[in-house]
Amino acid sequence: MPKPKFYQAVLKPIQGDVLKHAYGQQNTCTLTERMESEECKCPDCGKNKWMLLPKEGVAVTQGGKPYIECLTCGYVTHL
Repeated sequence: MPKPKFYQAVLKPIQGDVLKHAYGQQNTCTLTERMESEECKCPDCGKNKWMLLPKEGVAVTQGGKPYIECLTCGYVTHL
């Protein structure tokens, strides 16, 4: 049986438009349209600090699109 592997995720701010960062040039909506408000508040806790999940993670590989997680409560949604 192979030895387990562990990876360290490091949070760093995304500069500029997060949708262009996540989708590239094929982005078709604005962040306000996607998150239903300019504040991009989490529907569960009302906070607005999000982490873009890694492309290698299960949510992204199975869901087929970029996903974000609320850093306050853990709510997960696609971006």
